[in-house]
Amino acid sequence: MKYFFLFIIYLAGLVLSSLGLALIIKSGLGVGPGDSIAVGLSMHLPVTVGSVMIVAFVILLLVNAKLENKRPQYESLIPIIVRGRTLDIFLYGFLENMSYESWWAQWGIFTLGLLATAIGISVYLRTPFPRIPLDHFMMIMNEKTNQSKSSIRIFSESGMALIGFLLGAPVGFGTLIVALLLGPLIQWSFQWARPIAKIWTEPGKVHQKA
Repeated sequence: MKYFFLFIIYLAGLVLSSLGLALIIKSGLGVGPGDSIAVGLSMHLPVTVGSVMIVAFVILLLVNAKLENKRPQYESLIPIIVRGRTLDIFLYGFLENMSYESWWAQWGIFTLGLLATAIGISVYLRTPFPRIPLDHFMMIMNEKTNQSKSSIRIFSESGMALIGFLLGAPVGFGTLIVALLLGPLIQWSFQWARPIAKIWTEPGKVHQKA
């Protein structure tokens, strides 16, 4: 029963992070660094942002396997598909006709999106289920380099923003903010989400709570 509860939390974290990414894109202040590649490619190809993201994540899944010298984590296809499809649902469904012209509305939506992305990622990372390859890559590099999750995220996000810019994606001031602040926000909210990990790492307490 506890793993069913954890799986619901896991899915909620993934969906929340997808909503956050969609809000950042719709704010008009610049797409997130990681999304900039998918947005840039979708501008040149007849495919959705989420579809490009799914393909990119599958490739990164294989890269992660090479870095760890392990078999590819095919179970990560679950969060890959959930992220890609829910992002498309928000971008081309619920948020498709939403536009924000006033600066305060743009920054409000952008800030909300940034917080939702960080919290969603931290929540789902605290569960024992498969990670999205990009987040798993962050954890791998965190272990291999002994650098903080924040530093790894800033470095990787900055590199992706450059690639997205070269592809013609709407990289703006907001993109820079995401590259600099998403890592620290994930670091902060990851600590805040620690009670989620205790659900499956401390069975005694779970039994008492149940």
